[in-house]
This record gives sequence, C-alpha cells and structure tokens, in this order.
Amino acid sequence: MAKTNRRKERARRANQPDLNKNALWMAVVLAGIGAALAFYATQLTFNIESQGIVEASGCSLNDFVNCDVANASSYAKMFGVPVAWFGFLFYAFAGLAAVFGATASSTRQPASFIAMALVLSIGAVLFTFLKAYHLYELGVLCLVCIGMYVANFGLLATLGMALGYGPVGVVGFVKDYIARLQGEAGDSGFEPQIVRVGAVALAVFGIGYAGALNHARDITGNVDVDAAVTQHFRGLTYDVQVDPEASIWGNPDAEIEIVEFADFQCPACEQSAFHLRPTLFEYEDDVKVVFMNYPLTRIHAQAMNAAKAGVCAEQFGDFWTYHDEVFKNQAVLQSTIFTEIASDLGWDERAFAECMLSEDVQSRVEADMAKGQVAQVTGTPTLYINGRKVAAWRNTDVIRAIVREELARQ
Repeated sequence: MAKTNRRKERARRANQPDLNKNALWMAVVLAGIGAALAFYATQLTFNIESQGIVEASGCSLNDFVNCDVANASSYAKMFGVPVAWFGFLFYAFAGLAAVFGATASSTRQPASFIAMALVLSIGAVLFTFLKAYHLYELGVLCLVCIGMYVANFGLLATLGMALGYGPVGVVGFVKDYIARLQGEAGDSGFEPQIVRVGAVALAVFGIGYAGALNHARDITGNVDVDAAVTQHFRGLTYDVQVDPEASIWGNPDAEIEIVEFADFQCPACEQSAFHLRPTLFEYEDDVKVVFMNYPLTRIHAQAMNAAKAGVCAEQFGDFWTYHDEVFKNQAVLQSTIFTEIASDLGWDERAFAECMLSEDVQSRVEADMAKGQVAQVTGTPTLYINGRKVAAWRNTDVIRAIVREELARQ
C-alpha cells in the first residue's frame, strides 16, 4: 500500500511543470516597474482630462521628449479610458501570476496562470508596435511609454523562460497552448484551464475597466460623442470674423479655423485655456486656433486690462506664453501683475505699460468684442469650429471628433 502511494506521489510530481523560479522573480520586478509606469501614465491622462496642461509634467523635458503630448492625444485613450490603465491591469495580473508561481509548493495551478499571463504578454508586445507608431505620428518621445514597452518585452521573455520556452520560444509556446486547448498533448506540462483562469482574467480586466470608465465619466460627463457631433453639424453657421493681427496657434494656412472668444478673468475660460491646445496637439498641422478678446467688463474688473495686455503681448512677440501666465495668475489679477509678467518674460515694463495705455490697443479689444457680438457671443468661452458653435467645448473627445469630421469633409 505504501509503495503504491509513493508511486502515485512520484507520478503526480512528475506530471507538474518545472517552473524557473529565478525567471519568475525577474517577471515580478518587471511587472512592478510596468505597473508603476502605467499607473503614472493613467493619472497623467486623467489629470490632463480634468485640468488640462497647466505645467509640464516631470517626464516632459522639451518639445520632443514629451509625455504630455502623448497622454493628451486621442491615442492615449481606448474604449473611453486611458490605454495605460489596461497596461496596469495586465502588469497586475502578470505580476500576481509570477508571485503565485514563485511561492507555491505545487506548480500545476500557478503554471496555468503564468501561461495566461504569457498569452497576454504576447498581445502586449504586439500592441507595443502600434503604440510606438502612434508616438512616431505625434513626433514625440514618451519616456514613460518607452519604459512600459521595455517591460512588455521583458515579461514576454521571462514568463516564457519560467515555463521552459527560453527567451525567444514564443512560437513553441503558442503551438503548445493551442494543442492543449484542443485536448492534445503538448511538449510542456502546463494545462491552460481556460475556464477558471479566463474567468479570473475577465474579472480583473472587467472590474478594472468598469472602475476606470466610471471615473472618466465623472470627469467628462456621460456624453454621447456621435450624437454631439451630429447635433453640432446640424447647428447654424455664424459669421465669425477675426482680426488679421489676432494670435494663431497651429497652421495659419489650415482650412479648419477654430475661433475662441474668451475673457482672461473668466474661470471657465481658464479651463479652456489649458485644455484646448493639448486636445489639438495631434492636429496642429490641420487647424488654426484664433484667440479673440471678449472681456466681460460688467462682472470682471480686470478683464479689459488683461485683454489689452494680451494684445500688447502679441506686439511683443509671445502671446501664448503670456496668455498662459495670465490664466495661471487669474486668482490674483490686479493692475500691476500685467507688467510683472511682462518683466518675467524679459520685456521692458515701461514700454509694456505704455502699450496698454495706447488708444490703438483699446480700439483693438473693442473691435474684437464687436466681432463677437456679430457672431452672437453671449458668454465666455465661446468656441467656433468653421463657424459653428461648439456646445461641448469642455469635452476633448467631442472636439477631436468634430475636427476629424471636418477633415473628412474637405
């Protein structure tokens, strides 16, 4: 009887896959690094969605090495949530599977989860090539993204090694996995257990996705983008005139003209100021954004001074930097702050103050306001895309969808 039990125990042990524990611990480290980077990228995408880009993030060093552009683009979201969040869920699943395999006394169950993690890592590596192409299209280098790409390739290698396939044995693993699913014998000892392991994976990704989608809707609202775009193009086209000297961001020769009438002391305009251009980074060659002054002087004491200061900033050669600085200081706007900002930008304070007192500058602001009245501006910010008012100016997905539709109609 004892001999029979020993034979059964030897047979049971022999039938268990031999997991490479060192490779599994390497996978744990890579999954941890990937999860940290993915969580950072997810938070960055949500922050840009909610606050815009007020200050450059820590991984945005210049115009080329720039995580902000990548995470502000439409490529940063998939199915309504940050793409990086799916990465976080993948790293969490892969890391926990690796810990399970590295610490469990029996390897049969852990091997099934590691096999699923390896399947997911194959998908992650394939997805990496698509995301790398997106960075190429944006013309930026995202260091956080690159770190996740490295983690994807590392997990593919280490999880494969853990199951005995070597760093480049993906083809052999895929053949074995398919064979096992079909009930055939494979070269490895693992069993897919697709129902049990698949249910766990679906639960992780399903619950994680639902939570992220709910958070995203808290930020942007539950907007039907297609319906909003359809309604937008059914709207009236207004006679939106712009001053030939007005500041332009983007391509001055673009056929898509986005005109914003704004008040520097308007809180909603501050939101628009840090959302609109980041939303359009990927369309910078396709659109021209024109800023027009519409100070609400009855309710904002410094609105006219701010508008005149903006016109002077145009003349001094750097409107958009000055524009951002005024909005950053919106809560403390007073008569002296306009020349202080000018001084910080290296301009002569006295010359800037004299510019603000110029009758030509006053006339220019009043002319902007008159053009706004012709276009039936009733509040700020008011945004027009090729003459149509944009109701959902705060929703980045709607803005991009309208621009895409305008491009398609050209």
